[in-house]
Amino acid sequence: MSRRYRVSEGGYIDRVYVPYVLIPLWQLRLRERYGIEVDRKIVQILVEARYSRSTWKWHRAINRVSEELKKRGISAAHASQLAHKLVNAVAGP
Repeated sequence: MSRRYRVSEGGYIDRVYVPYVLIPLWQLRLRERYGIEVDRKIVQILVEARYSRSTWKWHRAINRVSEELKKRGISAAHASQLAHKLVNAVAGP
């Protein structure tokens, strides 16, 4: 049986358990499909959103990714657009 690790640091409601192997796999998938390099912290948020199956958690993930991008010096408007595209690419229908 494989081990599962908690991805989110949030409360009980926000916990999503995913195998730790998915984070590097999603990094590779985003690099191959969209040609973008995404670091581990942002991929953790995206993987959490992908396996949550809830639209309000997808919106929360958009905000969290946007905040991470703003911390790295990207403008607020561009960070919001990029976060929306990333979450839709990973978690969207």
